[in-house]
Amino acid sequence: MSLPVVMFDFGNVLGFFDYGVIYEKLGARLGVTADAFRELVETKGLKSHLAEFEAGATTPEEFSARVQAAVGLDIPFQEFVADWEDIFELNEPVAAIAADLKAKGHTLVLGSNTNALHAAFYRRKFREALAAFDHFILSYDVKAMKPGRDFFRACVEAVGAPAAACIFVDDVEENVQGALDAGLRGVVYRDPAGLVEDLRRLGVDASAAGARN
Repeated sequence: MSLPVVMFDFGNVLGFFDYGVIYEKLGARLGVTADAFRELVETKGLKSHLAEFEAGATTPEEFSARVQAAVGLDIPFQEFVADWEDIFELNEPVAAIAADLKAKGHTLVLGSNTNALHAAFYRRKFREALAAFDHFILSYDVKAMKPGRDFFRACVEAVGAPAAACIFVDDVEENVQGALDAGLRGVVYRDPAGLVEDLRRLGVDASAAGARN
């Protein structure tokens, strides 16, 4: 019998992110605080621009131009990228769980709503940890986003396994429900120890070695 395929979200599961870093860096260029910059971008439609970027509807250059025009910035694209991309830290206990699952023969998938700039950065920064993953299903690349069915269909098609043989781990309940609706099994991530227990309940022998909170 084949081992279940385990699929991990990136943000707040395999890694952590902090948009406050972006607000601080770009805000400083305008001479305002991080909080003031956050309020500015919220009133200027950053969420809609970001959603289009993560859905693969705009290029990095187009996204940079839109954000800068909205907030009154005028900096070179590469400077925008430098301020935008470095907001991630690895969740090392979960990375250890993933490595353990890979060593036991599980196929692993990273499935994330993300954009081209962030994905390129964290795939470089965490290259060693991400080497455990067999497939990367990224929203901007497949032009579909969680919790939509098309995103999970792309995940299942990538591994060539039945949906019921796949387990999706995400910190957002709506995304896990989307996985369930698409025929996958799902786990709502809360903490590493809880992840180990939830996977075990689904028949996956995850090691607790990396599961200290």
